[in-house]
Amino acid sequence: MRAVLVALVCALVLLTAMRPAAAQGFNMAGGGDTPIQIYADNGIEWASQSSRVIARGNAKAVRGDMTVTADTLTAYYRQGPGGSNEIWRIDADGNVTISNPTDTATGYKGIYDLDKAIFILHGTPARLVTPTETFTADDTLEYWELQHMAVLRGNAVAIQKEKKLQGDVLTAHFKERDDSTGTNGGGKGASGAKAGAKEAPAKKTAAPASGDQGNLDLQYTDAYGHVILTTETEVVTGDRGHYDVDTGIATISGAVKIVRQGNELNGGYAHVNLNTGISTLFGNPPGDVPDSRRVTGTFVPQKKDMDQQRAVFRGTAPTHPDSASDAGEGAK
Repeated sequence: MRAVLVALVCALVLLTAMRPAAAQGFNMAGGGDTPIQIYADNGIEWASQSSRVIARGNAKAVRGDMTVTADTLTAYYRQGPGGSNEIWRIDADGNVTISNPTDTATGYKGIYDLDKAIFILHGTPARLVTPTETFTADDTLEYWELQHMAVLRGNAVAIQKEKKLQGDVLTAHFKERDDSTGTNGGGKGASGAKAGAKEAPAKKTAAPASGDQGNLDLQYTDAYGHVILTTETEVVTGDRGHYDVDTGIATISGAVKIVRQGNELNGGYAHVNLNTGISTLFGNPPGDVPDSRRVTGTFVPQKKDMDQQRAVFRGTAPTHPDSASDAGEGAK
């Protein structure tokens, strides 16, 4: 039977609660009085007694430029101001995608709480892709609309070009772009200011903003537990990490190890300038009381490949005059 496309419109349109519109990014909860329209290929069940709508088969919930798709969508609603129906929660099951024109989040199961302006995705892994970064987590990915923050749990990974930061838990904080200058707007967060206070980092030239880059830029990322920072030249491990995008500075603290070309340094705090490629290792984080911890290092000498060495002089070894007879006697 040919699939049909069903939409709840006009009197059957379900509205979310009236609230100020969120400025940028994912904003299904902050669309003001814009209606949410529900579509499905295999029909929609309206269970009025339980105040929910169930859409099956390539189901979609659309509000403005925000779309939630899944095999099955369940929208819970209640009576709002003026007797209208307002959706306060959407459950998504199977092949879940939450997207706007620039960003996409995927998983196998999701809950979008419109009252709290938070969505939670489960996945193996759950994934968030922006024009410049990719975030993944084996357990859950949360996105907090009002705070412009993503929280990833379980082998969480953030990738930006050749740089990768991972840990047990990772938080990514975004900020609104200043489109008038094509650069990131606003200042650093408190953690970012602390990270950049050790030295004046090399100033980074911002790339011109383009219309397909979205309205939010990554500001800084924090990682907790089994932290690994991977760059083009080295791998830094520790217990906690922080990366500030504006300064290009990453800091790793705890039991820190830096490995580069087989060489290893150990300490308590690493300051990595990703713009210059210069890494500095300390025994303790700035401000800590000095203790007995010292920076130690192991350096592996470069071994030359004997096959690639060029001979300076070649000659033959002399033949012992008795070698032939000796060999003959030995054979006997």
